[in-house]
Amino acid sequence: MIKKVIACLLIFSIFILNTSRVYAEPNLLCTTAVLIDANTGTILAEKNADQKMYPASLTKIMTAILALEMGELSDIIKVDDDTPYEIEGSHIALEAGEILTLKDMLYALMLPSANDAALAIAKHYGKSEKEFVKLMNDKAKELGAYNTHFANPHGLHDDNHYTTAADLALITKYAMKNETFRKIVQTERYEIPPTNKKNETRYFTNLNKLIYNSGSNQIYVDGAYISPKYEYATGVKTGYTPEAGNTLVASAEKNGTELIAVVMNGVSLEMYQDAHNLFNFGFNEYESATLINKNTFVQNIKVQNGDSKEISAITESEFKTLIKKDSAKNIESKVMINEITPPLEPNDIVGKIDFMQDGKVIGTVNLITPTQVKSTLTESSGSGLFLSVVKFIGAVVIFALLAIFLLKVYSDIRTKINRRKRRRKYNS
Repeated sequence: MIKKVIACLLIFSIFILNTSRVYAEPNLLCTTAVLIDANTGTILAEKNADQKMYPASLTKIMTAILALEMGELSDIIKVDDDTPYEIEGSHIALEAGEILTLKDMLYALMLPSANDAALAIAKHYGKSEKEFVKLMNDKAKELGAYNTHFANPHGLHDDNHYTTAADLALITKYAMKNETFRKIVQTERYEIPPTNKKNETRYFTNLNKLIYNSGSNQIYVDGAYISPKYEYATGVKTGYTPEAGNTLVASAEKNGTELIAVVMNGVSLEMYQDAHNLFNFGFNEYESATLINKNTFVQNIKVQNGDSKEISAITESEFKTLIKKDSAKNIESKVMINEITPPLEPNDIVGKIDFMQDGKVIGTVNLITPTQVKSTLTESSGSGLFLSVVKFIGAVVIFALLAIFLLKVYSDIRTKINRRKRRRKYNS
């Protein structure tokens, strides 16, 4: 009887331990992965996040955001004679001379992952594929994606075309700030009307099964088989090549908390299973917290040589981030004030406030002054007296030079008058 009780207790203990670890340590199947706070970019979970990988069609996230920044949805794009024959893999059968709007091209790019649309977009806005790819790499560096190098705008395999899960998360964080991009990547279905080369309407659906799943596919999450579709999903893109395996960048939002997950080099539906586990972990372990609001008074600062003896330091912006649940009490703040020298204008930066957790800075907010402060330095101060002396000496020198000049002019005139008198006297 005792042995049975002990056995039951052991089984119960194992069950409790396993259920408590479901969200604490996501069991990831793909080779690399990362989960970040979409607001601050803080990494919440990762697996080999800085390992160089092939992105496949995740490349198109950069292609799309560049096109949106360089053009308008109403822009007309004409397919050149070469593009239909330069592309393999997924496409929407663009024809030479076919005319589509940028809007239609972008939906074709991001939903059915059309490689021909990617190339047409690149040639239109970069004037050539090579020049557009240069813009892609420049943008990657600008965003801090230093372990990324693009060789094309679509993601078909190239040994020199690589990125990391961490870099893709940064790029996607930036892209998701564009409302048009957000709308496109969470669209389930789209249709392109007839064009000058096609008489029929083209219909397609989003390949991202977190957004749209019409089949009977299932993944194993939290001890049960479920649909890959995710209740809180808001985007963004899938990809596949034999070299890259199955790849996915996904975003989700729940109760004001937005997360971005990247999983790379999976098999079959593993990427969706990893995305579910990462999102479940993030939403269960973290919560959104506003650590300080905009225009919050922080402290008064003494001012020397100003028409005000004291100014208020207030926050320039709010700081909102994700923190481990019930860990707000462990967050510390440190105020640093700059050397203040009047004059000051409203909104001048006078310092900063750092927020720290476990000894690491998790965010910084500038401190500004809401009021104007004029300098009260007068002639009685040391510097003022010195300036006065300099001004006085300068005035004396100028007066002396002017007097000398006038005396010389007067002397020259008197000399000429005397000469004329002597000539007259001599001539008479």
